[in-house]
Amino acid sequence: GQSLGYGFVNYVEAGDADKAISTLNGLKLQTKTIKVSYARPSSASIRDANLYVSGLPKAMGQKEMEQLFSQYGRIITSRI
Repeated sequence: GQSLGYGFVNYVEAGDADKAISTLNGLKLQTKTIKVSYARPSSASIRDANLYVSGLPKAMGQKEMEQLFSQYGRIITSRI
């Protein structure tokens, strides 16, 4: 039930992933600075829409991460 300090967010549109990276990469959350970048692609269909997020606060849960990232587009899946 606690963050491991990293997560994945998978968007429907690649442009939404770009917006999330440009806006959220380097953001300070509590005492942490998060890093947001493209994840290694697991399939061609999500190559440019799958993000890796590191530096999440230990107290951040799945719901909070989805709230933060949902501002930038429709999320297919996410996990911490």
